[in-house]
Amino acid sequence: MKIGTSASHKKRAEANAVKWFNKFICLRDLEKLPSGEIKGNCISCGEEWEAILYSDKSIMNGKKWHAGHYWKSDRHESVRFNEWNVNGQNSYCNRYKSGDEANYEVGLIKKISEEKFEELKFLKNQIKKNSIIDYEIIAKEYKEKAKIEAERLGIKI
Repeated sequence: MKIGTSASHKKRAEANAVKWFNKFICLRDLEKLPSGEIKGNCISCGEEWEAILYSDKSIMNGKKWHAGHYWKSDRHESVRFNEWNVNGQNSYCNRYKSGDEANYEVGLIKKISEEKFEELKFLKNQIKKNSIIDYEIIAKEYKEKAKIEAERLGIKI
């Protein structure tokens, strides 16, 4: 087997892509208020959460919200890294309510539009297999996007 094409290398590349993509989504869906507070809302239930920061201005409570997929990543690889399909969601809705799909759909259509939702519905059925190179490109792109979002919020990642 060639160096860089092993299954373990692919798993590491995939995990890195997921890490940076999810971090970007969680940061993208936060807003810095004029008061300086950083808040977000769950795509499903609308619950608001406040980002709690460490003294160095890095996020402390990132485990309280997730990058929740409307169409699940394990069944729909074609939209796994699609920004329309993945949105900030509180951990309770994501883990214990299986994504709260009915309310997620309502929130998603409100956020992206019916037209984009229909496009996303079409895209979810496409066949997609990511390679190591695909994962490396995704990780690099979303690491940069996450840095931009962190800068917008005035925090560290």
